Order: sequence, then structure tokens, then C-alpha cells
Amino acid sequence: MKAVVAMGELLLATPLDETQQRHAETLLQSSRRLLNALNDVLDFSRVETGRFEADPVAFDLHALNHDVAAELQARANDKGFTGSIDIGTSCPRHVIADATRLRQVLMGLIDNSLKYTSIGSVRLHASAKEEDGRLQLRFDIVDTSVGLSKAVKDRLFQRCIEINSNFRRGHRPRTSYRAQARQAHIGCKSVVGQGSLYWFTLPAQHLRPEPAKRVWAEAPAASESTAVIQEAPAASEPQATSKAPGPRQQPTLSGHVLVAEDNAVNRALIGTYLSEFGLSHEMVSIGSAAAMSVAAKTYDLVLLDTMMPDLDGIETTRRIRAMHVPSAEVPIVALVAQTKKHHCGTYLAAGMDACVMKPINAAELHAALAPYLTRAQQSESMLRLIKG
Repeated sequence: MKAVVAMGELLLATPLDETQQRHAETLLQSSRRLLNALNDVLDFSRVETGRFEADPVAFDLHALNHDVAAELQARANDKGFTGSIDIGTSCPRHVIADATRLRQVLMGLIDNSLKYTSIGSVRLHASAKEEDGRLQLRFDIVDTSVGLSKAVKDRLFQRCIEINSNFRRGHRPRTSYRAQARQAHIGCKSVVGQGSLYWFTLPAQHLRPEPAKRVWAEAPAASESTAVIQEAPAASEPQATSKAPGPRQQPTLSGHVLVAEDNAVNRALIGTYLSEFGLSHEMVSIGSAAAMSVAAKTYDLVLLDTMMPDLDGIETTRRIRAMHVPSAEVPIVALVAQTKKHHCGTYLAAGMDACVMKPINAAELHAALAPYLTRAQQSESMLRLIKG
């Protein structure tokens, strides 16, 4: 589903007439809404079993807010009233937080406001404050709905209260979820006949001004996570009111790439990105075919899915590295599912050179390939092959 969203963003980056633009935006918004619904179902299951984990990432908070607001405005217009957004001057642009859950909560509260509002407006306000060196984000959704009675309002977040009460009864989900439960808050104020205010807060971190290229490495033993991520300076997330930034905005690369990926949608998405980067490429769908291709031909880089039907990424890499040919030293970049990101240290130890996460993001993919596929790097690689 994430690949479908990415393909929609790619489509919006191409020249479209007015009708095509409108249809593509509708398609993208609908696919995002479906993805959010799927994530909600998965998160509910994880919470119920105590396996919920926050997933903090670096992202453009202003772009996320505008993206959500664009959908709010479109849906409000469909119902004949106004949807708008106000981003406070205290609200930083680039932060580290759980962007997926932030979007889920925002859309959930906005959905509720839209459902019960028939005239007037629904307004999103984003702000932030810093206390004792800690950044706290706050989001308020104000509507002119029919309002909620005290009985309905008291039941509104009952499930959240039940989950939090589990901590006092001895139920102990993972540390990351306990931390989130302590630091994130949600509430509602409402007057029947006048409207409602939904609000929630969550902790975040400022993103340092000059983040380094994305690199995966084993985390220190004392760390709660098993991998350290340093984000590449990426372009802002696209606002839904304008065309998404396409891969063609990245500096051109040079080289011939072998892609081993069993998912047809992912192959199409990756192929589009590689073409936009200026790279030629070939595709295979299984690990054994990747190993045979490297044995027969010379590639400048291999993009290797770590989970394939026959050989996994580790076994495929081992077979390539064991070959007695110069191309056995080809750079290998692992395509890693989000749920397997903590295995990146293992992939590097097996002989891979870098990892990039799925769903594939153009900026992150470009950052992962650039160290190996610049023209200078190509010249060095060719010299190594010639020297044998």
C-alpha cells in the first residue's frame, strides 16, 4: 500500500492537465486514507498485545500539517463549509517524532469534526513549546459542530483510559509505548450547540541543522534500539496543494544497476526512480537470478531485497562475495522492510555496503546510491576492475 502511495506521488510529479491533476490528487488522498486505516488496525492489535512501539523519524512538520490540511479543506469544501490551518510561529519545521501516528491522530480527530459539522468551519492549529530543554508539540482542532454532551464526551477517550489503567494493574508493554503513554495527552472540550475543541500533545526533538547522510550502524549496547539512523538532508514532504517534488530534482548519477526485488509494484517504483536519477538498470525477481547476473555481467551497484522467495539477501550476498571474479566486489545496497530495520547491522556484517528502507523514498534512495554512483566513483570502480 505504501508503494501505491509512492506511485501516486510520482504521478503528481509528471506533467498533467487540470482534470488529470485533480484525479491524481484524489487517488493519492484516497490511498493515504486507506493506508492510515490499515495502520490504525495494526496499531490497535499491537496495543492490545503490548507490542506497540513508537517509530520516531526526522520529517518536515510544516509539510505534514499542510498535507493534512489540504485533505481537510477538500473534504470540508465537499460538505459546503470551510477547512483551514494555522501554524504558530513557535512550531519548528524539522523535528524528530512518530510522524505516522501523528498523522493518524490528526486525521482521526479531523474525521470526527467533519462528521458532526454541517455549517461553519473546522480549523487545525499547530503550535509548540519548549520547557526544560524538551520540545512539546500541540495540535488543536476547533469545529462549529453540534457539540457533545457530557456523557458522550466522557466516553470519547474511554479506551485510552482503559489502556493507561493497565499500567497500574501490572500490564507492562514495551518501554517505548510506556514512554509515549506518559508523555502524550489527548482531550476534548465541547459545548452543545456551539462546537468542539479536540487537542493532543506529544513530545518531539529538534532536528539538528546539518544532518549527515543516512548511515546504518550497530547501536551502543546501552541504547534501547538496535540501530542508529542518521537522516540525510531531504527535501520537504510534498504539500497536497502542489505537485510533489520528483526524483529528477536530485543530482544526476551515472552507472548501471541490477535490481533484485520480488514485488512488481516496488520494481516499477524503483525503476522509475533510477531512470530519473540518470541510471540504467536491469530487474530480476529472485536472489539466485541476481547472483547469476553478477557472475555473468559487470554492474556498478546491486539493489538487493533482503526478503525474496528463494534466497534471502544475506545468502545472495554471500554467494556474490564468494565468486572469483572482479564483479564480486560490486557495492550492494539492501532494500529493507520497515519491520526489519533493526537487522541492518546483520546485513552490513554479511557483506552489504548500505541499507535503504522500504517503502522507497526518492531522496533516501538517492542518498544511499550517490556514494557509489557519482562519476568520480565510477572511474575508481573501473580502475579496480581493470587491475583485477
